[in-house]
Amino acid sequence: MKKFIGIGLVMSTSLLVLSGCYSSTPSKIKDETILIEKDKAKKLDVELNLGVGEMTVTKGAKEWVEGNAQFNIKKLAPKVSYELHGQTGEVTIEHKGSTKFGISNIKNEWNIELNDDIPMNLSVETGASMANLDLQGLNLEKLDIETGVGELSVNLGGDWKKSFETNIETGVGQTTVILPSKVGVKLTTEKGIGSSNVEGFISKGKGIYVNDAYENADIVLEVISEMGVGEVTFKLDK
Repeated sequence: MKKFIGIGLVMSTSLLVLSGCYSSTPSKIKDETILIEKDKAKKLDVELNLGVGEMTVTKGAKEWVEGNAQFNIKKLAPKVSYELHGQTGEVTIEHKGSTKFGISNIKNEWNIELNDDIPMNLSVETGASMANLDLQGLNLEKLDIETGVGELSVNLGGDWKKSFETNIETGVGQTTVILPSKVGVKLTTEKGIGSSNVEGFISKGKGIYVNDAYENADIVLEVISEMGVGEVTFKLDK
């Protein structure tokens, strides 16, 4: 029940945002660099919180985090913070201000590259947005994704070197998740009032699915999905 109350709040807030009940005047498009330099950290905890706009996340950064943001409203400028606690670097990237304004003429795009050498816990939270998360090749230890309203694409295909857990909580919209065929996958789905498509997996009953590699796999991705309103598709890489 709490899940559906949460979805209702997200939908209501997003409708206010989309309808422009809060106003802010767009200005000239600004381009801002996103950068967190390497230090002595042995592990990263990364939080990416995008209230409104578009976000692309990939591997490839030589530093801990590299990228850029383009926006035409000052409050949408990314706030980048980093603290080193022991051997763990804590990264947070979020909006500097509120995102409660009309978005009919907003431009807000984040393009973020993450370092693929260092072990990482990654948390992604989106509001009214489109997110493309191509996470192949990252050194993930845990992945948490929570979406509001919009579209989400997550690519976890490829040959992973170690097991990890992924939690995906979807709101309203369309979500596509690509999972690996070369390592084991166990998918547990909790269906909401939307629809789900699970392609290429073996059903084990009660919302549990595995791929062909699962039974004899030394490395397993355990994916737990809680679905809200909309459509979610799970499929294997080729």
